[in-house]
Amino acid sequence: MIKIMVVEDSEKDALLYKNVLNKIQGVEVYYALSGEEALGIAQREHFDIFVLDIELPGISGLQLAGKLRAMPEYVLTLIMFITGYTQNQLEAFKRFHCYDYIIKPFNSREFRKKIVTLIKNVNVEKQTKQRIKVILYPDINSEVLIPVDQITYAEVVHRRCFLHTDLQEEPFESNTIILKELIAEVDEPYFLQCNKSYAVNVNKIKTIERVNYRLWKIVLRDSENQLFVSSKFYDAIDEQIRVGVVDEKG
Repeated sequence: MIKIMVVEDSEKDALLYKNVLNKIQGVEVYYALSGEEALGIAQREHFDIFVLDIELPGISGLQLAGKLRAMPEYVLTLIMFITGYTQNQLEAFKRFHCYDYIIKPFNSREFRKKIVTLIKNVNVEKQTKQRIKVILYPDINSEVLIPVDQITYAEVVHRRCFLHTDLQEEPFESNTIILKELIAEVDEPYFLQCNKSYAVNVNKIKTIERVNYRLWKIVLRDSENQLFVSSKFYDAIDEQIRVGVVDEKG
């Protein structure tokens, strides 16, 4: 779970942030109306990202950033500033190691682009520490953080991509990503295309049974659903299975 702190005294702006962040699964968001309130929460909880408005009642967003940077646990934490202007502030941004900023007025699409980039950066850092790779999957209702080793297979039906995982019984559904893009996003040797409309996590395969000279049936370890491998993709699937068997023995 990625924890985000948003410090904003404007109800209108806070509503925009909430509308974006509520659609991203795998994040926990805290909101504060002032720098003083934010500091109190930051001492009780640990955050991965701070979104700080510059103009705050009491201490400013810049002063808040300075106080956060003085705390050992937040020396390198990602900070994004929200500001109405940048004149005479860029040097301050650099001084507090601001990772990004956004200038008011802005729309939800602009904010979403910025915050998703920061979330992905946190994912990379967490993956490096934990060696667990995660993708941000554009589900039709929200965006979902999914560990790639929890993916079983993906199928495309009528231009919609259904991602089957160990996380829930129903697949995650997307109408904005195609199979080729998903395979590239996962970027693991064990997640391979097995026919025109399917890709499979080879580690989830129990057996492969030959149907005819151009087609094989995949039996999955923990699912009754059946997939098929066409001759075009069989050699790559078979080779990766053999690699997995060798790794397990080794």
